[in-house]
Formats: sequence, structure tokens, C-alpha cells
Amino acid sequence: MQQLQALIQKKTSPQDIDVNHLVELAKRYPQPQSAEYKLIELALNIVLASYLEKAQQHI
Repeated sequence: MQQLQALIQKKTSPQDIDVNHLVELAKRYPQPQSAEYKLIELALNIVLASYLEKAQQHI
């Protein structure tokens, strides 16, 4: 979770986060109202947006 907080605070790069790890974390914290779930969701959105930006550069 500390790595995710660092990502959100822009102290680490989205490329440093493994999407599969985020999926596994989401399985551990399945309650959408929990702080952990919301942190994971935000981190996943940041990582996926980063991948989309890179893909758009190559189109």
C-alpha cells in the first residue's frame, strides 16, 4: 500500500507498478467502500492512463 501511496503522490512512476499486483490486491480488498479498495482503484487508473498515453504516442 505504501508503494500505491507513493504513486498517487507522484513519488514513483506508474511503470514501477505491476498491474497484476494491483489485481491481486483488489481481490484481497473486495469492499468498494473501503479505503484500501479506493486506493487500489485510483492507483490502477493512474497506471492504465499511463499505458494509454504511451499507446497514443505510437499511433
